Amino acid sequence: MFVLSFSAASPRRTRDTDDQVPALLEALGAVTCALPAERTAGPEVLALVSRAETALDALLRAREAGDWAIGLGIGAVDRPLPETVRAISGPAASAAAAAVASARTTSSVPIVVRAADSRHRDTAEDAEAVLRLIGWMVRTRNRGQWRAVRALRDDPGATQAQLAQRLGVTQQTVSRAVTTSGWREESAAHPLATRLLSMIDLTSPR
Repeated sequence: MFVLSFSAASPRRTRDTDDQVPALLEALGAVTCALPAERTAGPEVLALVSRAETALDALLRAREAGDWAIGLGIGAVDRPLPETVRAISGPAASAAAAAVASARTTSSVPIVVRAADSRHRDTAEDAEAVLRLIGWMVRTRNRGQWRAVRALRDDPGATQAQLAQRLGVTQQTVSRAVTTSGWREESAAHPLATRLLSMIDLTSPR
């Protein structure tokens, strides 16, 4: 299982309108979670997913939804699952807590991966390196590039003409946004990230 712990990288609690949690929960609403994502305390959110592809999707949506430190814990969770994600426990939950604590101290791209089984430490570090690279590419995009990439990711089979009509811009604008966003390079790294995360999950104690 994959436990994702999100903590606002730059907490802003002075006004309700500064709260980034609702935007993150809305973004994670499009992700197939084993238990619905929830706020835990303050600007913090917890999510539980069962597939590596879903964990990557959740991470990408979080990077687009706000400034989040992200800890990903991989391994077993105690069964049966509780009614709410806030009540989960087990090795993966502990790994996620340690990962997000470390991510909060990371000045570059705050994404940390921890495997509950120490034998997978090297693989977790490899996965973290790939995810940080992907996260860096996402962070450098402007709003137009984000919109084009998000639309393309949600509908990979769409043509640029269809995406342009959907976004209300010209086809040339979509083409330029996709080219300059690094989307092709980023998406080429997705299968590697997924394989590394899956290797940890599939060979971890249940």
